[in-house]
This record gives sequence, C-alpha cells and structure tokens, in this order.
Amino acid sequence: MFPTSEGQAKLVTVNRTHPETVEVFLSISKDYFSDIPVDKRDKFVQSIIDRQGEIDRWLFLLKHENEYIGFVHMKMDGGRPGWAAILEFYIAPTRRRRGWGRWLFNRILQVLQARNVEHIWLWSAPDAEPFWHALGFHETGETENGMKVMAKSV
Repeated sequence: MFPTSEGQAKLVTVNRTHPETVEVFLSISKDYFSDIPVDKRDKFVQSIIDRQGEIDRWLFLLKHENEYIGFVHMKMDGGRPGWAAILEFYIAPTRRRRGWGRWLFNRILQVLQARNVEHIWLWSAPDAEPFWHALGFHETGETENGMKVMAKSV
C-alpha cells in the first residue's frame, strides 16, 4: 500500500534559521524520544538541531498536506567513504503501515545517492526490524545499546 495522495507530500529541511521547523521537530520528536528522561532528551534533541547546516548531515520533516507525520536524521559516515547512516527515522504511529515509511526512505535514498552513497547503516529497534528487512537491510551481527546494526547496499 502506498500513500494515496503522495503528490501533496514533501520533505522539509529543519534548520536553526527557520524556527518554525525547529518547533515542529521539537514537538513530534517527543514521542520518538519518549524513553529518554526529559532533561537528557532536551539536550540530545538540541544537539541534533545544533548540528544542522553541516554539509554532510540532514534533518528532514515529512509533511503531508498540512500535517507533519515523520522525520529522518541522517549523515555521511566520515570514517568510511561511500557510507551513510540513518540516525533517526520516525513515522507517527497513526500513519504507519500506510506506505509512508517506504516513501520517506525512497526520498532520502535519492538525497544520499546524489552524494555517491553506496551503503547505508542504521541501528534498529526490535519492533522496527521487519520494516528494515522489507527495505532490503540485513543484520550485520553487531549490536549497540540493545539494537541491531543493519546495513544495505544501494
């Protein structure tokens, strides 16, 4: 199943110079980062915002019609040419299993391929593993903080 009105969907760059995008990210990221204590969460989220504008790092919001329904945070892997990492990937719970995750991944894949990315890695929470497997990611055998490291060649 794919979004029925994907023509009205777009990626919106989060940037400190656009306070409205920062506010949206702060709002929707609360659910995604809910397992982090509030004081640490605020510092962590601010560190993500502070790093926007770096040439090899991106934070995009997924906007469908007039609603923000997800986000992705990714970066080039400076230690390995041709590699990039998806650091955070979120679709609002009410929008899951409707094709939005695949839509978002396909759009960021275009961004990364334009930067000559050949491989992508990420940490996957256990409940997200089936999604990443469906997109062609495989387990590397590594784990970090209870999450499996998964990778895909593009």
